[in-house]
Amino acid sequence: MKYDLLTAKTLFFLLTSLAQSGESQQDSFASACAVAGREATTRTVIGDDKQWLFLKSELEHLGTGAFWTKDWKEVSESGTDPVPVLLALNEKLKALGVKFIYVPIPAKAAVYPEKFRDAFKANSGNATVPLVPFLKRLSSGGVSVIDIEQELKENKHSGGARSYCMTDSHPTPWTCELIAKRVAEMLAGEQWAREAATASNLKFSKSKMTSRLIKGDLIPVEKRESWKAEEIHFRTAGVIRGEAITVALPDKQTSPVILLGDSHTLIFHEGGDMLMSGAGIPDHLQAELGFKVFLAASRGSSSQAQRQIYKGQDFWEGKKALVWVSSVREFTQERKWLKLPRLPK
Repeated sequence: MKYDLLTAKTLFFLLTSLAQSGESQQDSFASACAVAGREATTRTVIGDDKQWLFLKSELEHLGTGAFWTKDWKEVSESGTDPVPVLLALNEKLKALGVKFIYVPIPAKAAVYPEKFRDAFKANSGNATVPLVPFLKRLSSGGVSVIDIEQELKENKHSGGARSYCMTDSHPTPWTCELIAKRVAEMLAGEQWAREAATASNLKFSKSKMTSRLIKGDLIPVEKRESWKAEEIHFRTAGVIRGEAITVALPDKQTSPVILLGDSHTLIFHEGGDMLMSGAGIPDHLQAELGFKVFLAASRGSSSQAQRQIYKGQDFWEGKKALVWVSSVREFTQERKWLKLPRLPK
């Protein structure tokens, strides 16, 4: 989206003057995201670093700033505070003996604000409002929350692997593997997890690190052919078959672990327009745990994926953990939170 010269200059000076410290910088970042999201005519917004592409709806979410301090009818598409919905689900799961783990996926621009707007290069670590106060509402209500945003930022500043794709709306396989490790760390000490791994007749392993060129889903159709592909590094994870590692489908309905989520649970796992298979969250989670999980995923919102666990009592027997993975933008951009699944008593 092109700004007229006056608008561009005004925005630049506003960001430059405000991006000096603390709260004012966070306000200016939110304003920049809101403007970019509002004026974008397609789902793709090109950053000041022209190699980096951002998702319009994600910028609209970031444009709400500290959304949990505001009127939900003004900042949320659904007009609903999602916390009571998630806490109610936690209570139902707890009654079944199922642990609820929630993994919010940070917005790309929140981790790489300097790629979105040059004005935030000097102090990119303080550009965004930390989600900790909001997520604490979930953890205080008994939900086990895995917050990776600060870890991704620290990794970036230490010169670690790139955690987000430049041309895609999803994180890289490196982040998928990180999420799987953090979830597995939370579950591996459980006796039932050790027993499930022992009972599994599958031997999981991971490949050596390799790389591939990709073109992500944010590249405009008319520019896709000429756009420079980006290189990503990854390891595949799966079952050892002879000398090869093959993908193990996360389709075991009797598994003690349910992985529920949006397209972040499909990227680098499902293949096709999800870029590849064997390097996504489900693949690495199974390899870390040592047994197959059951994946309930939706390319739309993770709330919609709940339809796949609207099952009877037989399905829930032996279930020990539900891991919900979704983009933070769903907190404000989800249009309708589904009713909770009818869990057996």
